[in-house]
Amino acid sequence: MFSPDRRLVLGGIACAALTALVPASARASAELLEPATMRGDIAVLTDAYTSLHPGLYRYLTPAQFAQARERLDLIAAKPLSRGDFYLALSAFTASIRCGHSYPNPSNQTPAITALFDAADRLPFAFIWLDGRMIVTRDLGSGHGLAPGTEVVTIDGINSGAMLARMVPYARTDGSNEARKLADLGIPGDGDQPSFDILRTLMFPATGRLARLEVRSDGATRTIDCPLLSAAARDATLDPKSTASPYGWRFEPRGAVAVLTMPTWAVFHEKWDWQGFIDTSIDTAIDRKLTGLVIDLRENGGGLDCGAAVLARLITAPLKTDNYSRHVRYRAIPERLAPYLKTWDRSFRDWGASAIGPDANGFYTLDQPGDATDTDTILPAKRRFTGRVAVLIGPKNASATFGFAALIKQHRLATLIGEATGGNLRGINGGAFFFVNLPGSGIEVDLPLIAYWPDRPQPDAGVTPDIVVPRRLADIVSARDPQMERAIAVASA
Repeated sequence: MFSPDRRLVLGGIACAALTALVPASARASAELLEPATMRGDIAVLTDAYTSLHPGLYRYLTPAQFAQARERLDLIAAKPLSRGDFYLALSAFTASIRCGHSYPNPSNQTPAITALFDAADRLPFAFIWLDGRMIVTRDLGSGHGLAPGTEVVTIDGINSGAMLARMVPYARTDGSNEARKLADLGIPGDGDQPSFDILRTLMFPATGRLARLEVRSDGATRTIDCPLLSAAARDATLDPKSTASPYGWRFEPRGAVAVLTMPTWAVFHEKWDWQGFIDTSIDTAIDRKLTGLVIDLRENGGGLDCGAAVLARLITAPLKTDNYSRHVRYRAIPERLAPYLKTWDRSFRDWGASAIGPDANGFYTLDQPGDATDTDTILPAKRRFTGRVAVLIGPKNASATFGFAALIKQHRLATLIGEATGGNLRGINGGAFFFVNLPGSGIEVDLPLIAYWPDRPQPDAGVTPDIVVPRRLADIVSARDPQMERAIAVASA
């Protein structure tokens, strides 16, 4: 199965955005980076990517990558703020079309996170439907924004135009644009949503209020809403559960239980996530429940928690190796060693585990990357024998994408919802370097293992067995037809 993302249409390839980058007028730091400083950082980054990135040329040619580098050099030919350079690097890495290659806001130093830690968060959750910003939940606007309300403008800027500006900076795998749109909502991707970062850097707030033009029930009105700190909004958006520090829930509903896992990024807590899974499924067995719904719609990935779930559903060992592992190097070049950080020193030298190189310079890796990655899942002693439905969507782009692909291949459950993120042509992950750029202090994630399918695949995510799209009418009426369908399937 695909191993973790270590943290967490509208624009063509992302590198095209570099030529249109307009420096923002307000930044957390007024210090400008000189061209020589940025050129040094660009040289380090492109050296690391061309030497080590296994998926660099999966979706673009070497010539296209060189053109993206030239555009980046052009942008860096004049002094830039760190915020503008961060944006330029975001567009540059987005052009690679690898969902794990980006300046990860969760991995930055305090000097960089200060660029986007202002109390400027919008006080509502939302999704994008047909290019429109649709409220799904009011988080303290003071105006009781009902689900289904459209936010037409923010401080005089059309929300659709704002989305179009942001899309080229958002990450995805291949041509799977739905993942970009999902990540640009709130909640989006990880603890530092892309929308918040991009809005701060591209459309900085000028006060403590946001002026919104909103439309609902055919009427348009203008309101002023308080802007929130990230902590204040998160406390309302995602209140901590007593059962799990990550929002996991197990809820029996008649003869069916719903297991909700909004993230598998359970890296830092000494919390027994596998015990939670086992206890939940044991409860379903002990209560003789006939069905189980696993809700992964908000889950962008993390550890390979899905193996613990699948172990409770299978009767025989399950091979997960229909995607072979490949790396671009056996040992890292010494010149790059000062700039690369990681959590496992073995990633610096694969040794005999890297077999090759082949004619194209790739090595086949005969070991998992991260410790949670596995080639074979063994069945657990107690198996849940009821019907299982899994809710999926475009945020499933790493370990959850691999989980959905494996379920569909072996028909272990019924997939319901919308197509996943990720890409059936293969994704990159499993092990990472964090490239620290010495001049700017910005960090950029570099995935190290490419997963290649054993046969040609479409440039797309996993399509569910039963497609149930999100609709405005359902948001307005507070219905969840995806969950309703999943419960019906698991109850049959």
